[in-house]
Amino acid sequence: MLYKFGRLILRLLFHTFYDIEVIGSDNLPVTGSVIVCANHSSLLDPVLLGAFIKRPLCFMAKQELFNFKPLGALLTALGAFPVNREAVEITTLKRALDILKNAQVMGIFSQGGRMDTVEVDVEAGKAGVALFATRSSSPVVPVGIKGSFRPFTKVTVRLGEPIYFEEHYGKKLRTPELAVLTKKIMVEIKTLASK
Repeated sequence: MLYKFGRLILRLLFHTFYDIEVIGSDNLPVTGSVIVCANHSSLLDPVLLGAFIKRPLCFMAKQELFNFKPLGALLTALGAFPVNREAVEITTLKRALDILKNAQVMGIFSQGGRMDTVEVDVEAGKAGVALFATRSSSPVVPVGIKGSFRPFTKVTVRLGEPIYFEEHYGKKLRTPELAVLTKKIMVEIKTLASK
């Protein structure tokens, strides 16, 4: 209920202050586990995705955001969970896999955090996305966010077709194998963000 209400308010605010265009919404599977993976250059990116992705998103969010208890409580109520970006803990990995095993949608930023540039560096992707996809048998929906979030400018959210890694599902892949899959995701995100 809180998520739906918040999404409605955020959509109204985004449409008031920006020219928002969402392309490819139908590429998001309507059921089952999905990983929504996007580029990240603005503090508003997770809010934007939460507002316009059709299904509720459970985001991995940096641990520091939860240190302020009122904000942490709100983020938790909205389905977010903390991650230590310096050393990912087992509890974080388990939480992410539990979300996917329960047929939910997990939101994650491919570069592990906010970048200083809107240009997507395909070599900067973190292997966690591919790890979660293969271990949970979940497709990855790449998302390219394009725009500067200056008031009254155009911001485009473009969802690509789901990427499936069926031949790798359930396997414990080595780092080089995960790197190959991660780069495939990053190339798709870069393409979508460049259109």
